[in-house]
Amino acid sequence: MDPVGSKDLAFRKICTERFISSICYCLLQQYFLVTIFLLFINFSILHPINWIIGTVRLLVSFYPWLASVPLAVAVTIHGIVLAKTCLLETRYHPTYFIQLYHSFIQRSVLLFTNGTIGCLSAWLYTRFLRDEYRLLLLPSDQGEFLVLNDRFVYLIMSGMFGGCYFSLHGQFNPGAVDFPIILLPKAVQYWSSVRRVFSEALRKSAICMFIYMSFYYTFSFLFRHKIAAFLGGARLQESSTVYSFCSTVMDVRLLMFTWLFSVLILSNMNLMHVLFRIFLTVPQQFRIETSAFLSNDEPLLADALAYKQIPIVQQLAAEDLFSVAETQSSGRRKQVFALTIPGGHPNNWRKVYDVCLKLIGDFTHDLDLSIGGIEPKPAPPMVLLGGVLRPTASLDKERFLMKQYNQNFGIRSLSTPSLATSNGNLDSLGKVASEGQKTETKPSSLLVTMKRIPGYNYLFVESKSAKSYYLLSVQAQLIVKVTQSLVAIASRSLEEDTYGVLQNDLPCIVHTLLELKKVVDKIGVINLDVKKVDRNYIALKGAVKKSLYRFTTAFGPYIKHLVIEPEDKKALQAFINFREV
Repeated sequence: MDPVGSKDLAFRKICTERFISSICYCLLQQYFLVTIFLLFINFSILHPINWIIGTVRLLVSFYPWLASVPLAVAVTIHGIVLAKTCLLETRYHPTYFIQLYHSFIQRSVLLFTNGTIGCLSAWLYTRFLRDEYRLLLLPSDQGEFLVLNDRFVYLIMSGMFGGCYFSLHGQFNPGAVDFPIILLPKAVQYWSSVRRVFSEALRKSAICMFIYMSFYYTFSFLFRHKIAAFLGGARLQESSTVYSFCSTVMDVRLLMFTWLFSVLILSNMNLMHVLFRIFLTVPQQFRIETSAFLSNDEPLLADALAYKQIPIVQQLAAEDLFSVAETQSSGRRKQVFALTIPGGHPNNWRKVYDVCLKLIGDFTHDLDLSIGGIEPKPAPPMVLLGGVLRPTASLDKERFLMKQYNQNFGIRSLSTPSLATSNGNLDSLGKVASEGQKTETKPSSLLVTMKRIPGYNYLFVESKSAKSYYLLSVQAQLIVKVTQSLVAIASRSLEEDTYGVLQNDLPCIVHTLLELKKVVDKIGVINLDVKKVDRNYIALKGAVKKSLYRFTTAFGPYIKHLVIEPEDKKALQAFINFREV
């Protein structure tokens, strides 16, 4: 007996190993960013050798490692939060308000951890600056009492603000991890991302710095007094908020440090997401054979494809199935076509086949239902060319104005006969209608008033195309891989399937692909803005047509001998004759 919990544990173990590796490399990344910061602030063009030796000596000393312990703890906690986010099942939320409600706690925790990392990163970097930027309290000019260091507060708050700002503007979506088309080594992926991330950070940090300046000027009078009161006998350097802000902003070195902190904090957060993406997309080989003599510790490929609780596991299984179908080596494909021992049944193929058809069928059914209520695209304009009447915008406008004119002046169209009624009947009908309107206007007027509020429909009303956007953006890539893999395995079965385990399933594969094609073609007819999901829609449409072309190319001489429905044979003729565009 194989309980469900064992499968869940096996899949979570796969993800946990990747999460631990990602967090470890995120910790090493902090020392890489500290190295960049030290090289920048200790730069000396006149003494380059002393500059490099002094930086390396400071890095290998015990103090940087000890000072980075709080930041390492915060990065570890943030990595655990990201890992839990990756383990969440993606669900459809009909309205934006429900989506915000269900993700409020998750977003709040991520905002808190990002702000903490930004604050602790700024605190770590200030440990290597001069006392006027490093200490929280400074002695007064007379040396009689301690004053609050506004520069230190400005830098620490800039780190916290930068962490929160960049967290709100760049949320990590683990359910939509993009797998690379060409798999590169981890180091190559990371260093190529480093150049891109730093170039973006240099630009975005300047905008963040100016936004933070306005934020600090607006709210500095609150937390400056609060911090001074919390520290007891500390006093403010300048009691005037305006003068304190001007003296802070006029410090060019302080502004340079603020910009550098923002660059490093933004790069740190983005590179953490890059590391998670690199380790989450590492190929995973699942077990294909279902033999009684093999150990059941490793999860099956079919079970991973059907596992929806963790989206990344299903995507890894789809990538593994695609590699099995498209690789030149036929070693693992032979396991798909092999018969079980004992028994001699095609259980390996049957499990993969059933799961793939169920995924494609469920997606086709859900997508067809989601586009059912969407209006078709308006008819094209009409113009008279060569004796053929075709629609034009001016003709439609003229008809609309004529209809509006007739309604305003009570002109009845002769083509629509009306029923002759007496004055008494009209009066009675008017009274009944007025009484019914009085009872219905009270609740309906409140609803109409609420709908007139700006943003009400966006937050509380489900769009007709919301489910379609969700399916195309979340599940389309999975269906693309599964569709191409299924047809690739079927096409290669002509040479590699020695037992003929696929012959009886070919008509079902064709029928499923044609049903999916019908639904995908409907999207081009209805009034759906595919620009929001342009890449996924085009990829899905191209994958379905490519799969059908590949099937007809491989099985073209044998289609007459396959038990295929007449409608499906008729639909395949366009692919057989290479006329489907």
